[in-house]
Amino acid sequence: MSTIRPATGRKIRIAILAVLVAIFMYAGARFLDSVYVPVIIMYHSVGSPESTLDGYGSKLNVSPAAFEKQMKFLHDKNYKVIPLELFVKKIKNNEKIPRKTLAITFDDGLKNNFTNAYPVLKKYNFPATIFVATDFVGRKKFLSWQDIRIMQEDNISIGSHTRSHRWLPAFDPKALKEELAVSREVLEKRTGKKITLLSYPLGGFDDKTKKIAEEIGYIGAVATNPGMSHPADDPYALKRIRISMTSDNLLAFWIEISGYYTLIKEIRDEE
Repeated sequence: MSTIRPATGRKIRIAILAVLVAIFMYAGARFLDSVYVPVIIMYHSVGSPESTLDGYGSKLNVSPAAFEKQMKFLHDKNYKVIPLELFVKKIKNNEKIPRKTLAITFDDGLKNNFTNAYPVLKKYNFPATIFVATDFVGRKKFLSWQDIRIMQEDNISIGSHTRSHRWLPAFDPKALKEELAVSREVLEKRTGKKITLLSYPLGGFDDKTKKIAEEIGYIGAVATNPGMSHPADDPYALKRIRISMTSDNLLAFWIEISGYYTLIKEIRDEE
């Protein structure tokens, strides 16, 4: 008697789930409006293995071809891509963000964001925010200050990813304030632009981190998937969808950017 190998069985379950979600999305539009979570998508590396940091793997890398395909999908399907700062301001003003509206972000500030992602974003006139850890600017495989300034003049915003890219909840309040403030000061000095947004390294934050970020002057901060205990309209714990190599399939990408995938993922994670 033949058996289905675990990997094959998992693929079948994912395919079935994808079909069911697609049907549910079309059939339950009114209900879905009540659970819709505004979409911020998160990239890290857009490149080949050689241009990617060791350890990134499939979870944090997207091929240039896949990125081009995804941006073309957004363009062809009439998604509205807005700057993250505008996204945050709408949330803080309690404005409803319509479906098919999203913001694009990148964490870490890798060089391939400039060489591979930026030309595609420019092609489709999409704004994006790149979160930079200031201690890494200019290092091998990371953006230079010149790269950053070029992109800033062309629809790309820069946000803080702290100085050292360390786990923020482990900092004492004084060190945490310095970590967040100095990064912002360096970015403003080197770019000549006001820095208003923060991305928590490794998605790590707590109430202390949120409070200090707000006190310093950040208008909002993004995490990864902080869970159901954090409301979707918390401007200092904004949820994002990580786009990775597993999103090469456009059906999977479409489900991820639907605005309902976050809820499904959170329910699964709570089990």
